[in-house]
Amino acid sequence: MNIGFERINPVPLYLAGTTQALLNAYTWTSKARIVTDFKTELKRNLRTCQFGRCCFCRRLLYDDYAAQLEHFVDKDSYPEHRFEIRNLAVSCGTCNVKKNGYFSKWMAGYRRLTNNPNAIRIPVFSIQLNSGAQFPTNSADFRWVNPYVHNYSDHIAIARGWVFTWHSPTGRRTVRGLRLNDLAEVELRALKEKLEMRGGMLSMLVASMSELEVHRARDIARVVAKVITRRRNARN
Repeated sequence: MNIGFERINPVPLYLAGTTQALLNAYTWTSKARIVTDFKTELKRNLRTCQFGRCCFCRRLLYDDYAAQLEHFVDKDSYPEHRFEIRNLAVSCGTCNVKKNGYFSKWMAGYRRLTNNPNAIRIPVFSIQLNSGAQFPTNSADFRWVNPYVHNYSDHIAIARGWVFTWHSPTGRRTVRGLRLNDLAEVELRALKEKLEMRGGMLSMLVASMSELEVHRARDIARVVAKVITRRRNARN
């Protein structure tokens, strides 16, 4: 399947007159003009760099509202990097929610293990990042596929039907942590809704054919059968 891009390159730039140091005087949720302009422009640039695809699952981001600026390294754990461009990418809402949920669970387990309720360590790092340290750019520093430093296809492959496999431990941790293979069912539900909106049988079949690049033929056939069955039952 088409993954759109291997890594984010080139790295987007800060707006003229804006620096990370200036932005760090504000919270991430600030409504200050310097912050809102930064977010708007960065999101626009990243959507272009990412060919309109999620930085994790590589699905197309059709709706701008659903495309979210994602902190690869948790901004609550490392607030000094909340405006670091190499820590920001655009993701779909599904991946963002799953990543945040996994991080919360992982952090809670780590704190219980260390018996330290204030311990800071996140699953994407293979290093301990100390306060004040520069943001890492070495691929070996990350345990998950980082959209700026890793070539995606070196670690993860996507087959039709949104089936994710991995070529490395880094890819395995990313796929499992984000539960990427759950997306197959999400996409099939979306396909069913799309076909339900088609009026006639011919229109639905034409739409089904156009999905063969993304979905497996047997999955499409299964969805079409469900739509036909529902329509027949609705007439009876």
